[in-house]
Amino acid sequence: MHTFTLRISLLLLLTTDPAFALDEPGQDLPFLGRYPGSVIDSYKTAHYDEATIPLGILGKRGFTKSETVEGQVTYIRYKVPEDRSPLEFIRNYQQALQRAGFHVLWQCADHGCRTPDADVAATLWRGAPTRYTGGAEIFNFENGRMLSAEHRATDGVRTIVFINDNTLFGHSQDASVYAVQIKPMQSGMVSSDAGQLTSESMADALIQQGHFAMHLPFDFNQATLRPDAQSTLTALSQLMEQHPSLRIRLEGHTDQVGSAAYK
Repeated sequence: MHTFTLRISLLLLLTTDPAFALDEPGQDLPFLGRYPGSVIDSYKTAHYDEATIPLGILGKRGFTKSETVEGQVTYIRYKVPEDRSPLEFIRNYQQALQRAGFHVLWQCADHGCRTPDADVAATLWRGAPTRYTGGAEIFNFENGRMLSAEHRATDGVRTIVFINDNTLFGHSQDASVYAVQIKPMQSGMVSSDAGQLTSESMADALIQQGHFAMHLPFDFNQATLRPDAQSTLTALSQLMEQHPSLRIRLEGHTDQVGSAAYK
């Protein structure tokens, strides 16, 4: 399993500032540090979730272009020194990302980040501990900059970063950093063995009820049985071998996804 800590090729920090606050709620990304003097005031990471990465300007109904990705998601909000502009901040991050092998997917500045009728907020990750309901991210189009960048490791692992830097109310500067290491979900975490059918329990059910139900999971939108269906099929095969004169009728149904014609 890939983790951020294994991406040794990305370990290029902006700074190794020894004055990090000991009571901060989180830590910098392993491959990308902080602008000197910045302080983390909000932090959250999830082993597996989905987040939307902006790739175009914000319109009336959200970003005009974006990509929703799944994997390990991290959100960090920094308080940036007030004497540093969003331009200086974002340019330094851009340089650090490029040195670490990222390439910029999209960036914008000020009013160039929106359409005239755009809202001032959008939700990138519902799990993000922003100051607003539903994890909404606030964008200041008077003095702010955004940047999305991507890294592809030699083993195919993608890491995407989005940075939003705003000067609020003319002085206070916030910077939000979203990072997603795209990877498959760890599956098989919930057992499906509870009440597992055996050839004996099948025979008992036929004698007492004349029928029994089997759960045979298929891969989504495919005709291939998943590996966890094998034990039930094995039990059915054993039942038919033990009772060769047995005649069985199979009836089944799909899930509720799709139209009746497609099913």
